[in-house]
Amino acid sequence: MGIERARLVVKTIMPVVDIEAATDFYGRLGFHVVAFDETYAWVHHAGLEIIHLALVPELDVAANHSACYLHVQDADLWYRTFRDAGVDVGEIADMPWQMREFAVLDPSGNRLRIGHNLE
Repeated sequence: MGIERARLVVKTIMPVVDIEAATDFYGRLGFHVVAFDETYAWVHHAGLEIIHLALVPELDVAANHSACYLHVQDADLWYRTFRDAGVDVGEIADMPWQMREFAVLDPSGNRLRIGHNLE
């Protein structure tokens, strides 16, 4: 089997300055978080591991440009869920690239963009 036919699974590794604050944040969003140790954790959704959290104490939160995109079936449902959890979420909007999406920052400045196709 060539590389073009091999199964590919991608998991974003997000740097965090405080692993406990990060696991609390992702847990509040409704994800299941599993700590490996005091420096690393996995974020799960619907039984799937989707994000890794790695402790980087020297991370400059203001300069952090790490991000990942969660492509979901209903961005409005995710928006309401995050908002109802007391998380500061950006506005949800229909974008010119045919996505309905919003964004949220975790305590370490990692950006989660959540959206669904408009087509």
